[in-house]
Amino acid sequence: MYALERFRSLVRSLSWVEIEFARPAVRPGHVEALAAFYWTLDDWSRRIALVQLVQDQDHPALRTVMLDVLRAPLTEDTENVELTKAAALRLIDPRYDTFMAFYEDRAALAAAVHEVLAAHGSGVE
Repeated sequence: MYALERFRSLVRSLSWVEIEFARPAVRPGHVEALAAFYWTLDDWSRRIALVQLVQDQDHPALRTVMLDVLRAPLTEDTENVELTKAAALRLIDPRYDTFMAFYEDRAALAAAVHEVLAAHGSGVE
């Protein structure tokens, strides 16, 4: 329980550096609770933070979270949002496991996000 509350606290506080260092501590047993926590967050910054925290996990509970975060607007901290979307894409479909390609080509990233959202009947906010 301590780990979950620590993870939630990091996400709430937007402690980006600490989130990066905490990623290896996230275990499969934490994922369902963290995925449920995602849906309680009322702003995109914290949702982005949660996805960054769990991005190394491959768990069915994350699929809807990863699809949802693709809808995040690029109005604030564009680089952070784009790189989070690139990480999310690979968990949705292995065809998009091309983080470095998306890092270097943001137009390709935007096209992939659009393609995935369209395929799942959703759009960017």
